[in-house]
Amino acid sequence: MKESKTCIKDIIQAMGLVFGDIGTSPIYTLTVIFLVTKVTTANVIGVLSLIIWTLIMLVTVQYTWFAMSLSKRGEGGTIVLNEILRKLLKSSRAVAFFSLLTYLGISLMIGDSVITPAISILSAVEGLKLINVLHNIPQSAILVITLIITVMLFSVQKKGTETISIAFGPIMVVWFLALGLSGLQSVMHMPAVCTALNPLNGLKFIAHNGLSGFLVLSEVVLCATGAEALYADMGHLGRKPIIYAWYMVFGVLVMNYLGQGVFLINHPNATNILFSMVMSEAKVLYIPFLIVSLLATIIASQAMISGLFAVVYQSINTRIMPMFKIDYTSEKINSQIYIGTANWFLMVFVIAVILFFKESSKLASAYGFAVTMTFNITITLISTIFFLKKKYFAFLVTLCLMLIDLSFMTAIFSKIHTGAYWSIIIAAI
Repeated sequence: MKESKTCIKDIIQAMGLVFGDIGTSPIYTLTVIFLVTKVTTANVIGVLSLIIWTLIMLVTVQYTWFAMSLSKRGEGGTIVLNEILRKLLKSSRAVAFFSLLTYLGISLMIGDSVITPAISILSAVEGLKLINVLHNIPQSAILVITLIITVMLFSVQKKGTETISIAFGPIMVVWFLALGLSGLQSVMHMPAVCTALNPLNGLKFIAHNGLSGFLVLSEVVLCATGAEALYADMGHLGRKPIIYAWYMVFGVLVMNYLGQGVFLINHPNATNILFSMVMSEAKVLYIPFLIVSLLATIIASQAMISGLFAVVYQSINTRIMPMFKIDYTSEKINSQIYIGTANWFLMVFVIAVILFFKESSKLASAYGFAVTMTFNITITLISTIFFLKKKYFAFLVTLCLMLIDLSFMTAIFSKIHTGAYWSIIIAAI
């Protein structure tokens, strides 16, 4: 009985620490996709299929199955993969190449850690415009509120990962329950939407729409943002709580996306699909749902912050970064840490990005770019490790995953704007 309670507690902590980012993707993913895609039943089913199988292949298979099976001292991340790989390589040139790839991965992770809080907090505060009395709130007020929340978020980091995850966990549990129930209620009106579980529908969508269908992948990848945090945060909570929590979160996300698909088919002119769906289902609960969504999107940045601490900690241990003061915030798990220097430097750059871009939509391309590049570097390292360990079946599967990651990256490159390059440069400095 005690073990069951402990396990449930760990899963709730994982929801608060790790899944804030990927758990809030239903707020904007379908809305962004259908800003540029015609709403038809076939298109909705096809896009839903792409989203579901992106979650399966990139998050479940690439990260929870393959990446999280490779650890060192219970920790995960790009640096851990490089340490494992170095012991298998015989050529100094190969060591140098993969070390360079690792440094690029670290840079992208740092850039992602800057972009994630900026875009998640901005999008949360911009949601205030959905309330009638705040419809005309000026952008300057949005920025001020965003900056206040940003400073508060980084100020509580010194309390430690465990304390923060305990506080954030229950909020995310409420959020996921709301997502699951709202999606289920919508799906009950059109069970046929479950045909989206068939991957052939996603492939048909791309084949039927040609280049424009392929380019939709640049928006579809938004459903998987935060996947890299699963692996990077493994040292904070351990492997099992994160994996168990993901299976629950995955079911909720699929149900909600399917529900949004049903609502969109019945309301093709909807501009903010998730909030419009909740409004139509239970108008009296709309404001509470909006408040929980605001809290959830703020929490979304926590996964990347704690992930950054893990990366910096590993970088210090491997002499990639200089020594910084490290505070150990848990008596049970040594990898639960707080690094003040990294925390405050990250906050400064998050504030700089918020002030520079002012709107969350202007950060979307950079967000997708950093995420897909991280995916590609991670799977390259993983596939090489499996090949050198002569685990050829796993190697072949990771090669397939590499092709999928490359497809997403190609779609992102074809649509990326000049401003996005600047955002990545600013974030990764």
